[in-house]
Amino acid sequence: MSSKGLILGLGLIAAVASFGFNDDFKRERGGPKDAAKNALEGKEPPALVATEFLNSNGKKISWKDLKGKVVVVDFWTQWCGPCKASVPHVKELLEKYKDKGLVVVGVHSDPDTAKMKAVVSELGMNWIIAQDGEKKTFTAMAGDSFPDYYLIDRKGILRFADLANAEVDRAVEMLIAEKP
Repeated sequence: MSSKGLILGLGLIAAVASFGFNDDFKRERGGPKDAAKNALEGKEPPALVATEFLNSNGKKISWKDLKGKVVVVDFWTQWCGPCKASVPHVKELLEKYKDKGLVVVGVHSDPDTAKMKAVVSELGMNWIIAQDGEKKTFTAMAGDSFPDYYLIDRKGILRFADLANAEVDRAVEMLIAEKP
């Protein structure tokens, strides 16, 4: 191999490493939005667009407001059985790590705000809920199913786009352990 080829190869390895693709975390892939999800990782996430926020003391929230925290973004809808079934685990995860800087933002991607509020109340979802009925955030982040989990690190960088559900705890532990 020529020195030019070696330099290009090392540059490619460095570029892949900087975007986190060299980790052993499983992502949900296998669809037409895979390239878009991959392209999101390692960058600031697209804007959080919502018509209403619950559990935020009446404040509109942006990703920049949460800088310094580890953020689990949970895309969900009120009609999604697996989304509702995951609520007890999300509660446990938040309780375990909230004092270490974990924040959960549930992005509700359905236009029915009344049903969303009923489910939030019924299930005791006490984390920030962003009403994204027009699916602007969901679309910008290449979401394609529910629940979908995206993780943002303390620096405000989207580290995992559509992480496999079984990997969320391990990824949270890793991001919490990183120095702010």
